[in-house]
Amino acid sequence: MFDDFAKHAGAGDARASLDWRPYAPGRDAAALAALFRASVTLLAASHYDTAQRAAWAAAADDLADFDARLARGATIVAQCGAEAVAFGQLFPLDHVEMLYVAPAWSRRGVATALLARLEALARAARSSVLSADTSALSRPVFERAGFSLISSERVWRDGVSLPRFHLCKPLHAANFSG
Repeated sequence: MFDDFAKHAGAGDARASLDWRPYAPGRDAAALAALFRASVTLLAASHYDTAQRAAWAAAADDLADFDARLARGATIVAQCGAEAVAFGQLFPLDHVEMLYVAPAWSRRGVATALLARLEALARAARSSVLSADTSALSRPVFERAGFSLISSERVWRDGVSLPRFHLCKPLHAANFSG
């Protein structure tokens, strides 16, 4: 089903070797928790200090809770062979709740391809606007995909403040007034 929303990658493109599938509750939790932690601790280092990254990465410490969080929405996993290399989630169907790429796969267009798939799912669900609360790291990916900054804020995780950016993209311009 998710492949119905795919934009096929060109020849020689790293994304061409990826398989896209829905999240498998229980089975995928540990691998995606590890991917999440690696993405936060390594890729976000240019935007967040050690304490901020540790507080953010702690969201995957309780594996059962992380699994339940991934299972509650429309979660897509990108994999190469047997290895998960990225995942993203819509929850609800008009909000990008998560978008993470393994460090070895960063800057190869995987986040952009995953975001396009999530947007296609939101459009199929007849969402009029797609929103996201992004990190400083992922904000440019969303902006390149046509999202606009609505507001910025600071959120608290384990007593540590992290900057976050609320972005939106109209999916049906006639219904967007922001």
